[in-house]
Amino acid sequence: MPYAVKVAQVIRALGRPNARARGLRLEREAGPRLYELVEETAHEVGLRSPRAIWLTMTFESRVVAAGREHDLLLGLPLLDAVSAEELRMLVAVALLRSFGGDRRTSAAYGAAMRWAEVLVPAVERPAAPGANVAALVAAGWVWLLDLEHVAELRERDAREAASKLTSLGEVESALARAAMCESYVDDVFWLALIARHSGNVEPPDAITQLRRAAHGPMPADEWERRWNRARAELKLITDTLPRQDQHETRASALVDAASVFTRAFDDTWRATNALNWAALHHGVGTQTARLEELDLLASTRPLAQAEAWQRLLLRKAREGTPAVLEELRAWAVEHPTDAAGLFEAGRGLLAQQDASGIPFVERAVALDERYGIDGNALIAAYLRANARETEATDYRNRSEESAKDLEKGLKARTTVAKDVTVSAHGLSADQVEVIAQNLRKFRGVKAATVARGEPSILPTIPLVLIGVRWRRSAFWFTIESPHDVLNRIAAVALPLQVVAVDMSKVAAMRQPPAEEIYRVARVAWRVRAVGWGRKAQLVLVASGIFLIVVVGVINRDCFPDCWDATAIFLLTPVIVAVNALLLAGAPYTSARRAIAFVASAFFAGMFFFGGAFALLFPVALIGLMRAPTSVRPMMWALGMSVPAFALGWLVTTV
Repeated sequence: MPYAVKVAQVIRALGRPNARARGLRLEREAGPRLYELVEETAHEVGLRSPRAIWLTMTFESRVVAAGREHDLLLGLPLLDAVSAEELRMLVAVALLRSFGGDRRTSAAYGAAMRWAEVLVPAVERPAAPGANVAALVAAGWVWLLDLEHVAELRERDAREAASKLTSLGEVESALARAAMCESYVDDVFWLALIARHSGNVEPPDAITQLRRAAHGPMPADEWERRWNRARAELKLITDTLPRQDQHETRASALVDAASVFTRAFDDTWRATNALNWAALHHGVGTQTARLEELDLLASTRPLAQAEAWQRLLLRKAREGTPAVLEELRAWAVEHPTDAAGLFEAGRGLLAQQDASGIPFVERAVALDERYGIDGNALIAAYLRANARETEATDYRNRSEESAKDLEKGLKARTTVAKDVTVSAHGLSADQVEVIAQNLRKFRGVKAATVARGEPSILPTIPLVLIGVRWRRSAFWFTIESPHDVLNRIAAVALPLQVVAVDMSKVAAMRQPPAEEIYRVARVAWRVRAVGWGRKAQLVLVASGIFLIVVVGVINRDCFPDCWDATAIFLLTPVIVAVNALLLAGAPYTSARRAIAFVASAFFAGMFFFGGAFALLFPVALIGLMRAPTSVRPMMWALGMSVPAFALGWLVTTV
C-alpha cells in the first residue's frame, strides 16, 4: 500500500500543470475582433487557428496543447502594451515557435516544454509529495531533448517566418516592446504597488493598476535602459529604439469585455493574495512600531551599531531607497567590513543608475560568499541596461560560478560528523517557531533539538542543526527513507542554512547547548483507547454496509417474494446500528459514546455467533473501548448492551 501511494504521488507530480487555470477563456462574442486577428494571422503563416483564446494576468503570448488542438494564452496587460499590428507579430511568432517549420524540432520543442513545465513547480516546491522524483525525471528529459538548443532554433526560425508578414525589424520591435514592459513591471511596478498600498488592510485593485502602467509611458532614460536589456536578452539584430506613442490604439481595444475581465482578475488577485497581504500588513505595522521605538531611543542615547543599522533599514522600507541613499552610502564608507551594509548601499546606488555602487557590491561579494550570486547579477543587469554587454557577460559568468561554488559548499556542509561541535542556536523566537511549525507536519517526529554549527566551509553563512528523535513506528508503513524526511524537515524559509540530522547518530544534539524546541505530548492510554475504539467502529460500519449489500445482491432475483418479515428482522437492526455508529462521531460527548457502545455490542453478538464472521469479533470488542465518561450514560450503555448483544445473536439465527 505505501508503494502504491508513492507511485500515485509521483504520477501526480509528473502531470502537466494546467496553464489555463491561471486565466479566463475569452468567448468569441466577447472579443470577435481579437479572434479575427488571430485567425487571419494563423491563415497567413499557414497554420491551424487556436481552438480558443485565454486571457491571463501576465505579459505572456504562447500556445498550450489541448489534445489534438491548441489554445492561445494572451496576457491582458500585454494587450495594453502593444498595438494590434504588434500583437499580430507576437501571435505569429508564438504559433510558428510551436508548430512552424521542421516537424522534428517542433515535436522536440513541444515535448521539452512539456517537461520544463513539470520541472519548474517540482524545483520550486521540493517538499511536495513526489516532487523529488518528478524533478529528476523532468530534468532528464529536458537534458535529453536539449531544450536550450532546440528553443534557440525554433525561436530563430519563427522570427524569420513571421518577418514575411512585414519585416524582421517590426517583428523584433514587437518582441522587444513586450519584454521591455514586462521587465519594467517586474522591477518597478510591483515594488511601487506594495509600497503604496502596504498600509491598507485590503489588497488593492492590482490588475487595474497593472493595465494602467502597461498603457502608460516610461521615463525616456528608463525606456532606453529597458531597450538595451531586451536587445541583449532576446539577441535582437535591429538597433532602432521603438518609439513610445501614447496616442496609438492598443490591442486591448479588440476585447469588448476587457473591463469585465479586469474586474474578475482583480477579484482573483485579491483572493489569491489575501493571506500574504494580511501578513504583509501585519509586518508593516510591526516595523512601524519598532521604528518608533528606535527613534525614541535615538532621542535619549546613541544607538548601538546593530540598532542603528536596523533603524536605517526600517526607514528604507518605509520611505524608499532614494530617501536614505546618502545615509546608506555613508554607512558603507564608515563600516568597510560590514558586508550587508556594503551590499545594501551598492544595490541602492545601482537601482538609481549610479555606477559608484559597483565597488560597494564587489567589496560585499569579497567579504561574504552569500552575496556572490545576487551581487554579480546586479552589476551585470546594470551594465546590460547601459549597453555594456561585454562587461555584463563577465559578471554573469561570475554569478554562475558563485552559484556553483555556493551549491557545492552548502552540499558539503550537509554531511555532519558524529563528533560535531555545536553552540547555542542564537535564533529569535519567531525563527524557532517557524522550525517548530514545520516539525508538526511530520507525524514520525517525537522530539527535536536545535543548535548552531561551526562549519569550516563557508564560515560566513550561519548553519543551524536540527536533531530529530523518531517515533518507534515512524517508518513502519512508508517507503520514504529517513534521509528524505530529514531534507523535508530542513526545508524552512529562514535566511540561513538548516540541516536536519538523526539525534541518535549525533551525540551533541542530545545534550546542551542543543536546546529542545519540540516534543510530542504523551497521549494517555485512555485517549489512545478511544481513538482505536472509533477506528474499530468505522470498520464495523463498513462491515455492516457490506452485509446489507451482500444480502440485497443474493436476493435480488426473488424480490418481493422472499423479502418478508424475516428479511426485515435481519436487515433493520443492522441498518439501525450502522446509522447509530455514523451519527455517534464527533464531538465525542458521553451520550454519543453510549450510543456507539450499544451499537458495538450488537455487532459483537452478531459476529460472535456468526460463523465465519467470528473473525471480526475482536474488532467489535475494540469498538467497546470507546466507552462513555460520565455515570448516567455509562449505566445506560451497560444496561442496553446486554439486549443489544442478544439481538445480534438473534439476527444470526434467522
